[in-house]
Amino acid sequence: MRENGKVISTRNDRAEVEVAAKGECEHCSAHSMCNWNGTSVRRVLAVNKVGAGAGDSVELEVNEGTGARTNLLVFGIPVVLMFAGVLIGGLVLRKDMWSGILAGVGLALGFGIVKAIDVSVNRSGRSLPVVVRRADDFRTQNAECRSQSGRNQNEGESNESVDGSDAGRGPDDGVR
Repeated sequence: MRENGKVISTRNDRAEVEVAAKGECEHCSAHSMCNWNGTSVRRVLAVNKVGAGAGDSVELEVNEGTGARTNLLVFGIPVVLMFAGVLIGGLVLRKDMWSGILAGVGLALGFGIVKAIDVSVNRSGRSLPVVVRRADDFRTQNAECRSQSGRNQNEGESNESVDGSDAGRGPDDGVR
């Protein structure tokens, strides 16, 4: 899936990109997970393969299916370890107090594991979105396509401006 955004900052081969929510986001069942702060803009850490700088408009490529795995990881590991603490305290030690204490320890341990995995993923770049091109690159590519198609149609002569204001006029019609 491709998304457009604006680079906020860069560091080494990473870019922090601000991405506006698309129309599809409103119908997504996980919309509240991505939009927990109530704004329609979110910040994403991405691999900066094109060397974009702060302020550049870019296109990101996001791996499909990483959202479900990430949610399972972030919420699943702490909850499973919390329930393990409850079970160990209740069934093995047979004390409610130990169930509560071990549930808290399991939850904290789960969040610690998730944080360690997050740091590892950010260092390696696995599962991070990738900046595939700058907006300048699309504009340049579109302008080259327009200029090449103009040359082909008019044998190298074109009065058409970039905004199309002289579109359809011949080279000798005297209108400028």
